[in-house]
Amino acid sequence: MNLNCCILENELIYIDHLMKLLRQWQNETGCDLSVDTLCSASELYEAISQKHYDILFIDIVLNNGENGIDVAKKLRSESYSGDLVFLTNFQDYVFEGYPVHALDYLIKPASYEKIRHCMNQVLEKLSGNCFFYRIRDSVLQIPYQNILYFSSRNHSTDIITTQKCYPVPQTLRNLLKILPEQFVQCHRTVIVNLTHIEFMNNTEILLSNQERIPIGRTYLKKLQQDIISLMQERRSLQ
Repeated sequence: MNLNCCILENELIYIDHLMKLLRQWQNETGCDLSVDTLCSASELYEAISQKHYDILFIDIVLNNGENGIDVAKKLRSESYSGDLVFLTNFQDYVFEGYPVHALDYLIKPASYEKIRHCMNQVLEKLSGNCFFYRIRDSVLQIPYQNILYFSSRNHSTDIITTQKCYPVPQTLRNLLKILPEQFVQCHRTVIVNLTHIEFMNNTEILLSNQERIPIGRTYLKKLQQDIISLMQERRSLQ
């Protein structure tokens, strides 16, 4: 999946730091991430008139007396609908992000965990109900409802769907960071889609396609709790 990102920041040290974290997230998720770096509000207004950004990282204190909060208010007034994340050295502005519906407010230098959380929220919102991944020169889109489970082998992972199997060059650990809550690890080599479980005991799961997959003792308790939570959620929606 392609994501367009822009950083409005005038201190090179923070630009480099944020770029490094964004590239780390890109490598972790496999997303195609385009990142532009700008130094002034006028540059951003010009860029955004020609290109849509899914997420903007905006420093609150800019050069020439410009204020990132004011920049965000102007963008919202002109119908910018992407996500906004504010960057600053100070906590004084934390509540000023609410009128422009900021996704987050980060103290510089931001940690990788904070950046990952922001980017994963954007990715989940834009992905909708599908899993995206790149294979060679193509991007595949697989509805989550069609995925039975993910199974690791060697240094890659197989996506087992109701129709076929797709290899994806990612680890289970990285996949768990970006998959929605219906996907839970049940074994050191398997992430299962809870919505496809028809029956389970303490050692194995029976899936909707009648395939059986193992349960590792380490994952049993959490798996049971997650299934109960899913059942309660379904009942509340009836």
